[in-house]
Amino acid sequence: MLWWTLRQLRSKTSETRQRAARQLGESREPRALKPVVEALKDSDSDVRKAAAEALVKIGAPAVEPLIAALKDSNWMVPKAAAEALGQIGDARAVEPLIAALKDSDWWLRRAAAEALKQIGDARAVEPLIAALKDSDSNVRWEAAEALEQIGDARAVEPLIAALKDSASSVRREAAGALVKIGDARAVEPLIAALKDRDGEWSLRLAAAQALGRIGDARAVEPLIAALTDSEGGVRWPAAQALGRIGDARAVEPLIATLTDGYSGVRRAAAEALKQIGDARAVEPLIAALKDSDSGVRRPAAEALDKMGWRPGQDESGPAYWIAKGEWDECIKIGAPAVEPLIAALKDSDSDVRRAAAETLGKIADAQAVEPLAVALSDKDEDVQRAAIEALGWIGDARAMEPLLVAVLDERSSMRDAATTALVKIGAGSLETLVGALNSKEWFVRLGAAQTLDQTNPKWRESAPARAAVPSLVAALEEEDAEVRQAAIHALQTIGGPVAQEALDHFNRKAV
Repeated sequence: MLWWTLRQLRSKTSETRQRAARQLGESREPRALKPVVEALKDSDSDVRKAAAEALVKIGAPAVEPLIAALKDSNWMVPKAAAEALGQIGDARAVEPLIAALKDSDWWLRRAAAEALKQIGDARAVEPLIAALKDSDSNVRWEAAEALEQIGDARAVEPLIAALKDSASSVRREAAGALVKIGDARAVEPLIAALKDRDGEWSLRLAAAQALGRIGDARAVEPLIAALTDSEGGVRWPAAQALGRIGDARAVEPLIATLTDGYSGVRRAAAEALKQIGDARAVEPLIAALKDSDSGVRRPAAEALDKMGWRPGQDESGPAYWIAKGEWDECIKIGAPAVEPLIAALKDSDSDVRRAAAETLGKIADAQAVEPLAVALSDKDEDVQRAAIEALGWIGDARAMEPLLVAVLDERSSMRDAATTALVKIGAGSLETLVGALNSKEWFVRLGAAQTLDQTNPKWRESAPARAAVPSLVAALEEEDAEVRQAAIHALQTIGGPVAQEALDHFNRKAV
């Protein structure tokens, strides 16, 4: 059925042509080569892509036709051919691809550089070095990446020169290539790039990363100086690099960096101090356990672990366990953990805020009521729900009003949690609810009525529930329709002669 598949390559439908190209690739049939190569000229990019992929699957038999396709007049064909030759990785393509590095079309020059990177043949080193001066930055960037992949020391000096390229992408790739090659000649130029405060900061970033990977001690002082760079995007790789090098000279500067205004820099400093493991950092790292960012607290705790520090029962203990995410340890500590947990309610990580709310509920200390009430407005729904549940566990009457507001939430899960929390507060909550029916705020009256309506059945026969009836009857005269409806439901729930008479009267009046 080969003839039929070949015929489908001429179909008017793009999907059919794509499918035919893929089938011919799977067949690896030599007779399919010419038609599939011809399909590289298809007007549809998806068909051209399918044809190139098919030629890659055909493999070695496709190399010569693809080399010939590098000279096609339609620019799309040589580009696709170069990409396919790179994926096949056959050494026969090296010289033709080197020739393509001089083509007038930058798309082909870039594709040729990428293909040479994939093949990794040392014959391409000198031509790729020449391509570092190409007029197009995309070609220069791809040439630098190819030289990084090949890793030949002949490229070191040209790559050092490329650290001053006008394109930041080329400078960054040149720095990365110098790291991969690992030649000591790169250290001083990279240090110079790191010190260039007038140049683009992205090069200083790349230089800091490169120096960290090389690990040469000559870079320590310049990297320490980079900790005060105006760009946070330079300070954090400088801190990381100092951690990798592990030189004790960096300890005090890294300690100072634990108070940097950019959390990413503080995080890198804590990680670096963990790697160095110097005892001078213990007290500053204990202070970092209270950082507002969990990404800083966690490596600080891990660094302290590495140094053999163990938490006590003072406030550093809860801060340590919060940083480690060991919430049960905070419950064991009890009251001393409340203040650090309250602080954690403002953490940037919603998972931390949620866990802090849950833990405060389990400790059940009244100090947490107001902070948890504020957390009812958290932007994360899970945190809101955890705060509601925690207020229910604590059982403090001060939580009534914020919970009454939560009863009106449009989300049923929130309403249910708020009602459950109000019931958990106990008998006193019903008395407060009854009083809330006379509040000046309509949302408080509505929340109280709706909560009474949903109260656990065991409370319906209680004295507070019966005491609510007169206020509920009065609520039938409210202007707000939602309040009236909630009062009706609550009276129906509580029942009794007085409630029924009031409801009958209301219904007759409505008619």
